[in-house]
Amino acid sequence: MSFKYSSKDSPDFILKQIKEKVDDYYLTNNYTKNGNGYLILKFVAQFILVIASVYWAFHASSFLTLCFAFLSVGFTMLIMGINFGHDGAHGCLTGNKKFDGTLFQITYAIQGLGGYMWQIRHNSAHHIFPNVYDRDSDLEMSPLILLNPKQKSKPIHKYQHIYAPLLYVVVTLFWIFAEDFIIMIRKDSANSKIKKIPTIEWIKIVAIKVIYVFNFIVLPTLITSFSLIQVFSAFLIMHFIISFFLTFTFFISHHIQEITYVRANEETNIIENSWLSHQINTTIDFHPKSYVAHFLFGGFNTHIAHHIFPEVCHIHYPTLTQIVKETLEENNVGHWYKSFTFWQGMKSHILHLKKTAHGILEAQKNEEITALATSN
Repeated sequence: MSFKYSSKDSPDFILKQIKEKVDDYYLTNNYTKNGNGYLILKFVAQFILVIASVYWAFHASSFLTLCFAFLSVGFTMLIMGINFGHDGAHGCLTGNKKFDGTLFQITYAIQGLGGYMWQIRHNSAHHIFPNVYDRDSDLEMSPLILLNPKQKSKPIHKYQHIYAPLLYVVVTLFWIFAEDFIIMIRKDSANSKIKKIPTIEWIKIVAIKVIYVFNFIVLPTLITSFSLIQVFSAFLIMHFIISFFLTFTFFISHHIQEITYVRANEETNIIENSWLSHQINTTIDFHPKSYVAHFLFGGFNTHIAHHIFPEVCHIHYPTLTQIVKETLEENNVGHWYKSFTFWQGMKSHILHLKKTAHGILEAQKNEEITALATSN
């Protein structure tokens, strides 16, 4: 069943205008869509932070400093994954698909994650159909969490805005030790379907998990003076905090009150919207003008530009974001673009969970009442 948008561009050709301005930006500054010298400096800086954090972890003098050191390792590796792993998955770091793909695989592997199915799901499902029911793989988080008002709700979901943040602290642990295997066994997710997983990918995924556990738990226990329980405790504390942070980072870009969800026409399978307006109206930016946010989030904070230009390195997104905003305003649709702070995004996401669950439950209740009245 093939889904498609009613059109690629809006009736007034806003996408065409944006692309022309972006091409002029590249030409004027002698840029390509890939990285440049600044990207290299950014990689070196973030890599040094990772090495320094690892050194600190192996030379911690107390359990408290061990916890902070582990947290530093987790955050610095996460930052590299967001900045370079993500762009590598899109092949836009250097333009060399093989090199970029290898860097993506490495940055994910050192964090215990397999990149094979993630890349397929992310590029083939999420990016093409963000917030489209039964097509966006990111909507398939957990039966306990409803993100999309088109889904069916159960009574427990009425409280999801309360228990969701508690679940978010274990998301990274679930990804590493369960979800990677689940999605490979299923071999499909939303719009992504794989007939057969190569044997080498099964070998890699198991090896990644074993090496990850060795690096983060076994090796520190063997080399440092800390006990296995202390190391494992620091490991868990690290995951609880970075998982909470990472989950909100992902969710506030698409799953908040200010965005929309879409179901394709059931008869025609047409998404009755242009591709451009859909990408913008289902995505939101946070701290788009902050240099600190851009250093840390590498394009997740300027997510609208990323969804319009996923093949472009994130270092160009601040300029591309400004081009998008200006062009929308020139065409009297400036309200399409939305941005806020990280904190506002967290708050909006929680309210979205509450509103979504209560709205679905109320609609289901009304349907049941109507059906009962009709039958009588």
